[in-house]
Amino acid sequence: MEDLDDINPQPIPEELYSEYEERPFLTCTRCGEKLSDFSDGFQIAKVFKRGEVVFEYALCAPCHMGMIDEFSLESRQALEDYYAQNMNPGLGSGHCGICSNARNDLPEFALGATCVGNDLLETFMICSPCMEKSNLLVSKKTQGIWNDFIDRNFPGVPADSLPCPTKVSIF
Repeated sequence: MEDLDDINPQPIPEELYSEYEERPFLTCTRCGEKLSDFSDGFQIAKVFKRGEVVFEYALCAPCHMGMIDEFSLESRQALEDYYAQNMNPGLGSGHCGICSNARNDLPEFALGATCVGNDLLETFMICSPCMEKSNLLVSKKTQGIWNDFIDRNFPGVPADSLPCPTKVSIF
């Protein structure tokens, strides 16, 4: 991510609000604490399929980093290398940050955002084919951590029906 001194914060757009709650995300999906209490911010992830949100969550910085720390060392290194070599920062939510395909041309994609309080610091989009490429880099241990996250926070939703979060949470 860019140096915070170089970022011009904007209000969080409604597109990044919780579809389920029909308002901005207020609490961390993992720990339940108020997102506004975290001076180091939070991450939002939303997956869209044919214009509809099919999955969403917000993680405070400690939970976000905690989940990444739980990933296997091999997965973390492979994903960091993949994004360092392939990510085009600054494309925002209109184009895939990896392949640069236009969002309007894609039936499925994920949006990710870094926020502090009510401010959006950074947003990015990753298309489904690029998500799949990054998912192939994930170890069984890391996939298990994702499955546990789904089981604990989204009861009744099979973990394998949702995309792995690594494509939007490693930044």
